[in-house]
Amino acid sequence: MIIALENWQPAQTPAPLRPGGVHLWRAPLTPTPELGATLSPGEWIRAERFHFARDRERFIAGRGLLRTVLAEYLDMDPRDLRFQTGAHGKPALENSGSALRFNLSHSDDLMLLAVTHAREIGVDLEFMRHDVPFESLADHYFDPEDAWDLRLLPTAQRAWKFYDVWTCTEARLKAHGVGLANGFQVVEPDRWSLLKLTPSAGYAAALAVEGGDFQLDCWSWQK
Repeated sequence: MIIALENWQPAQTPAPLRPGGVHLWRAPLTPTPELGATLSPGEWIRAERFHFARDRERFIAGRGLLRTVLAEYLDMDPRDLRFQTGAHGKPALENSGSALRFNLSHSDDLMLLAVTHAREIGVDLEFMRHDVPFESLADHYFDPEDAWDLRLLPTAQRAWKFYDVWTCTEARLKAHGVGLANGFQVVEPDRWSLLKLTPSAGYAAALAVEGGDFQLDCWSWQK
């Protein structure tokens, strides 16, 4: 299933997240004083470690958006949210007393945030650059069949194939909570429902949701 651009609806606050619901948020990584004010001291320390101002600003915007959106669901002050990470770095809420699950991905100036209840979820977003050694990366990371399929395509189509395989695989790995830590092999592939996304021109993305009985809504953050 492919979620096209017209499926994204503008919103200023989240609609109620009902049982079986999955919300996917798209937001530009544009820092504002309001977003920056939500960050913890530790996050500000991390922000200051970035060498380039552009990367620092994207980090501030991403963390502020994460806190702001999740706080809306939890009816909390964004500054009061606490996060923890799994063994391979997957973020989760710490001691919130909530079954809320989330996953985020950002690339270039855009961020995606997936939110649901009581099921694992993963999302991956990639800005499609064309100055990438697609064939050698595919040979290294992909299954031999996918790598060979990419090489058989006309040159103009190889970028699309590469990012399609990459985002779909990465989304499922992130849902499982391992990322690329254990290589590019998807664990329990039948466990995940997979949706391909077009969040903006020039981007590829995929969403992996545990199970198959869910209702997806796509929102564009407008605050």
